[in-house]
Amino acid sequence: MLRPLGETITLPEDLFALLSELIRQRLGLEYTPEKRTILQDRLYPLLVEEGMDSFFDLYYLLKYNSGNEELWKRVQSALAVRETYFWREVDQILAAANHLIPALQAQSPGRVVRVWHAACASGEEPYSLAMAVRENGAVDWDRIEIIGTDFDETSLNVARRGVYGMRSFRVLPPHLREKYFTEVQSQHFQIHEDFLKKVQFRYLNLMDEAGMQSMQGFDLIFCRNVFIYFDVPSITRTAQCFYQALHNPGYLFLGAAESLLRISTRFELRELHRAFVYVKQEKGDA
Repeated sequence: MLRPLGETITLPEDLFALLSELIRQRLGLEYTPEKRTILQDRLYPLLVEEGMDSFFDLYYLLKYNSGNEELWKRVQSALAVRETYFWREVDQILAAANHLIPALQAQSPGRVVRVWHAACASGEEPYSLAMAVRENGAVDWDRIEIIGTDFDETSLNVARRGVYGMRSFRVLPPHLREKYFTEVQSQHFQIHEDFLKKVQFRYLNLMDEAGMQSMQGFDLIFCRNVFIYFDVPSITRTAQCFYQALHNPGYLFLGAAESLLRISTRFELRELHRAFVYVKQEKGDA
């Protein structure tokens, strides 16, 4: 049934409770009642594109349609938070590039240090680490692997192209943009080819148990400004997966506004080289 011209689709409170719980289970994202309008506004364009007459249509297809993977990806894209930029929370990047990574390489000659940027959005943060590593002559470029993952294919495609507008450079020192980027159109710059090859990007939903279990053998994990959108059970589950994914010792970097204080975890919070980091170090295996 077609809606009258100009009529807006709204998300009723009872349906919001069902839809937000479905999203929490699938994506870990928590939408509390005061965020009902935010969820409605983000998903509304999808309903219009699909010709749906109500949010119940969307809920029914997401919950009961077995062939709904593409629809879920579109929902994920609609809900994705794409706020990121180069040199964000730079103290952590420099602590990793100038201290932790060189130390790990020195401890095990020939070993490749592996870094995972979880929920990396459009890639500015893993590329920032790669630039910092390149700037440090003490790091063996060939013995570092950087992987970025996200659940939004749109953001991942931007990351793989490596082309960014000026907003992404708002805190990056200008000399680094000049050194590592080429202007490909007016005020849009592409990162150099060796960085495109160094940083790998993969699709991953942090709530996907099998996908998370496949991510093993890392020395450092960055998951910054993600847990602020998760509920406590989702944070707990994800932190446990990160713990299992890390070598011993291993290092987990969260955003400045985040912590694991609300959950039980074997990580130890430390301040290392002017940055706060959660450390996995089991004495029996050190």
